[in-house]
Amino acid sequence: MPFDPLRRPDDWVEPSEHPAHPDYSNSPRYLGADGLEHWWDIKSGIIRTSDPTVSLSFHSFYSHGYAGHSYAKLHFDGNFATITKDWKSRTSVAFSPDYSERTDCGAQIWHVDHIFRTFHLPDSERYPWVSLPSVMPKTTVQGMSRFSNLEQQERFIHLVTTLLSCHDGSPARARRGEEAHGKVIFGDKLKHAFRMGQLII
Repeated sequence: MPFDPLRRPDDWVEPSEHPAHPDYSNSPRYLGADGLEHWWDIKSGIIRTSDPTVSLSFHSFYSHGYAGHSYAKLHFDGNFATITKDWKSRTSVAFSPDYSERTDCGAQIWHVDHIFRTFHLPDSERYPWVSLPSVMPKTTVQGMSRFSNLEQQERFIHLVTTLLSCHDGSPARARRGEEAHGKVIFGDKLKHAFRMGQLII
């Protein structure tokens, strides 16, 4: 039988299901000004909410010989919007935090510079047991390409700032049941459009 580099090993166990995986059940819950409850489900890498149609998921993959990628998806209104920040080059796909960059109050800063980008990336989520990105099939990550109206755009801004306000990018505090704080800073182009009431497309 020919060797298949994508074949799942018989003894493969999902990292989140491993018996030694830390217990994150103490992760605190937060209540937004609009009554939306939200919390970080660290086991799955998702900020969940009391509205099952709204969540913020984090996606990343790094490997030897591959620069890696990280991005977030805000799921709402039956679709999702991709989120990344400026990082190294125009084509970089990154949304991981710089842990040294915090506000005077100690909140983790999250830079939101780009939304609606489409990515063509190694399919690490379908093949988590494969360590070489060169043998992985590519997958296309494509969500919303525009907001349907200014109301939806305002909803996006509200959800992103609310959900990231309780997230500092590290599981340490959440594992101990301690509150964490984050602050979203939108890139200049996005801020200008929001300020002028322009619809982002």
